[in-house]
Amino acid sequence: MPPNARVNENLLPQVTPARIQKREEVQLEVEATTECDCREARFSIGDALFTSFVVAPQVVSVWRGTWGIMELRPELFPYAQIYFLGIVIHVCFALIKTQLFSRSRDAWGEGRAGRWLRERLFSRLYTYIFILSCIMHWRGGWGLLDSLVNAIFPDPDNPHRPVLIAAITILLYFCITCLRSSRNLLATPYFLATDGKEPTYIFTTRFQKKVSAKICIRVPYPMS
Repeated sequence: MPPNARVNENLLPQVTPARIQKREEVQLEVEATTECDCREARFSIGDALFTSFVVAPQVVSVWRGTWGIMELRPELFPYAQIYFLGIVIHVCFALIKTQLFSRSRDAWGEGRAGRWLRERLFSRLYTYIFILSCIMHWRGGWGLLDSLVNAIFPDPDNPHRPVLIAAITILLYFCITCLRSSRNLLATPYFLATDGKEPTYIFTTRFQKKVSAKICIRVPYPMS
């Protein structure tokens, strides 16, 4: 069974509560490669170039453009409010992702053109709202950090400002490393996902959950 299929089955609502199963040990099979696969190498190089020169600039453009619009009307997007609003939207999407995925389960079959179109439009709207929540979360946190630095050292020419910013950066990076979550700092061009029901509605959380009649907590996978 493909890995995605197993994940999909786990995300779908169930009538009976799922049993919590813990894997005592995970066996990794390492296949020895004796010769270079040129075809695979070409695909890897092409994927890296496409991600770096096509996808990444477009992602940055969407983020920077939306961020710039918020900067034009800062009174409508105060830092603290949009920071917590971004968190609320993200948490809500995390709680209902099972229902959203189940809703789109059969939208890609034959003879379902109307439902497929509605699902595509809905998933694009969902994605854009998710983008807004992420940008609000980033911009709000960024603004709160700047406000903290300005409150401690109001003078922009103060020589201690760079020291304070570096100390906060090192502290926060140390904290995220202790949580084993530093990989979350990576994004495009390191990560590339195509549109579809699985990449749209399935996103990684530290504690994987199913939302059905009862909420069943699965054993979390270790994050690298």
